[in-house]
Amino acid sequence: MKRFAIFILLIFVVGIPKAWAQDWDSYASLYLSYFDFQNSPVKDNGWTTTGYLSLKNSYAHTLELGISQTEIDYKIGNDLSQTDFNIVYSNTDQILKNYIFKFGFHYINTDDELTDSGKIFYFQWKYYQTYNWNAGLEFAYSLYNSFSTTSGDDLNVFQVRPHFGYYFAFLGKRIYGESRLYFIHTNENVGTFDRNNFSFEQYFSTYIGLTDFKVSGWFGKQIFAVKNEGFVVYNLSDEYLGGFSFEVGHKITSKLRAAFNLSQEWLKHSGYNDNVSQTVITLSIGGSF
Repeated sequence: MKRFAIFILLIFVVGIPKAWAQDWDSYASLYLSYFDFQNSPVKDNGWTTTGYLSLKNSYAHTLELGISQTEIDYKIGNDLSQTDFNIVYSNTDQILKNYIFKFGFHYINTDDELTDSGKIFYFQWKYYQTYNWNAGLEFAYSLYNSFSTTSGDDLNVFQVRPHFGYYFAFLGKRIYGESRLYFIHTNENVGTFDRNNFSFEQYFSTYIGLTDFKVSGWFGKQIFAVKNEGFVVYNLSDEYLGGFSFEVGHKITSKLRAAFNLSQEWLKHSGYNDNVSQTVITLSIGGSF
């Protein structure tokens, strides 16, 4: 399964953009991530390879596709192998002027018996004033049919994320900021975790010449969170308590960009009285065709 997923990933990143180039503007990128767990009695380390493809038709319609292969080495029990598939369609100004609507679906094929065949349905609407401000609301519904709750029902996770973005000047630089509030609700208790979880995230980005910078931080509680507009799903039974991320990217040419990302998060495993630190290092390269 792992070799097959990597093979499909290479075809996905390299081959599809050429096939659509005549009618659509396309962008493809490849992400390589290594993560390490400190103070964890359960997990050791792991890696993820992600292929991403964006197809745009005059910015009115956008189709985004993603496939990820994840491997996690466990200190106890069997190691984890997981493949994620994601698709998102965006409609800009076609339904309503100055509005962006996004519809997405995420599917999980994993060795984790509790969340195998997990399905995530995603929707977002956003109103924007170009290079001024924007505001929107995001919904995600996660369904885990293999997860047996105390009542015998499937595990359902509801997530709502209002967000507000704005531009401002600081030290002669134009900066974009975005404030995000997460509310995550599960239909049943998972271990000792709360059913209702709140968190707040703050994000900033700017650029100097051909180099761009992104930084974010968050605090609160998150379980089974859906992030990055549906492309990242935290499907394991862990409670995340906060973290931060820093990224620097550079345009090698007008059509090619490389980036380095460092993120740190803190979490607890279900059933363990632990305090775990998770470090993730990601290298990526992407370009338009």
